[in-house]
Amino acid sequence: MKLIIYGLLLFLAFRLSLHAFEFEKISRLKLLSIPVYSILMFFATMRWTSENFFTAFILILAAGFIGWFQTIKSEIKVTDELDRHQRPVILIKKGFPYILGWIAIFILGIMMHFFHHASIAFDDIFSEFAHELLKDIAVFTRFSSKDSWYVWALSGVSSMTFTFFLEKKEARLKDILHQGTKNQRKRAHPDNR
Repeated sequence: MKLIIYGLLLFLAFRLSLHAFEFEKISRLKLLSIPVYSILMFFATMRWTSENFFTAFILILAAGFIGWFQTIKSEIKVTDELDRHQRPVILIKKGFPYILGWIAIFILGIMMHFFHHASIAFDDIFSEFAHELLKDIAVFTRFSSKDSWYVWALSGVSSMTFTFFLEKKEARLKDILHQGTKNQRKRAHPDNR
């Protein structure tokens, strides 16, 4: 029975990885809201010991590098189509480096689990793998996730770095991602123009 479940998980991972080679509509939720939430959860769940501080520093550097690496082959296409807020629809094809980065983050998370708990069973690895796949399939499950501080750090920093470097590739992406925030501030403070 376990072999069937493992096989299904691997098949699902393969199917999800194929999306990295197709253009898909960018999402403010995925590129902005979830990374910010992950960073906030990192600060909320982190136990600030000297050992954790040093570990977090190393993980943040690694996650930043991974986030940059994930953007190197990504392609961005600005369409003539407008969304419901009258912003241009932007499509992204993430490419193979994105998948490699996802795998690297997963492996780092497993290594950190082993480091903090001194052991990890094979079933735990597949359970964590299934958990990560679920977070990618059903994005809102991230908001109810009970991850460790190091998972939040890896996820948040790599995602924020990914978004940052995508914005460097396509200047209009930054305007579109932050446009709603600017409009909300203008409505809240109409005198600040």
